[in-house]
Amino acid sequence: MEKSQERLILLTGLFTAVIIISNIIAGKLVNIGPFVITLSVLIYPLSFGISNIIFEVYGANMAKKVIKVGFLASLILVIYSYLVIFYPPSNIFDKNNAYITVFNSTPRIILASFLAYLSAQYTNIWAFNLPKKLFNYENITFRNAFSMIITQFVDSIVFVVVSFFGSYDLNVLFNMILSQYIVKLALSIFNSPIINMSVKKIKNEFAFEE
Repeated sequence: MEKSQERLILLTGLFTAVIIISNIIAGKLVNIGPFVITLSVLIYPLSFGISNIIFEVYGANMAKKVIKVGFLASLILVIYSYLVIFYPPSNIFDKNNAYITVFNSTPRIILASFLAYLSAQYTNIWAFNLPKKLFNYENITFRNAFSMIITQFVDSIVFVVVSFFGSYDLNVLFNMILSQYIVKLALSIFNSPIINMSVKKIKNEFAFEE
């Protein structure tokens, strides 16, 4: 198997793992300073960095295919989560309530997660390519930071509004959106140099292979 295929399989696997982990741990709320966020915020931004690496090395079409793989994996997780909830446990298994607590998400939260995932991932591809398309500016660190400013705003708004609109006052929703946006944006921009180095390393490997 060529190195390019090996790297693509690795990146796709990492992307899918990040998406699945994010969905599983999204139900836990944590504090980072004054901010109250879901635990998934600490890992979910990695998915955008990985998709940006795939976009830069393998192109937009491949990045979109990987996003679809992540969505399919999330859908399978939802189906089996409901199986975990509704399938009767063995008489000797006394941890069923714990499983139900972990895997039981409302349909509204699931819908919010799906909508936020699709809208943010495709926005990320568009925004990451925009500086290169308009100004022929190829600096990956800048393009990733630029795309994250837009992408994390879209992701935070879609998820919070779809999940909680009508359940909390508007000022509470605004604080939730702002908290998620600031933390995710900071983590995403922090990852920019790593993304830049990863792209250069993979491209150098391909050039050496040729």
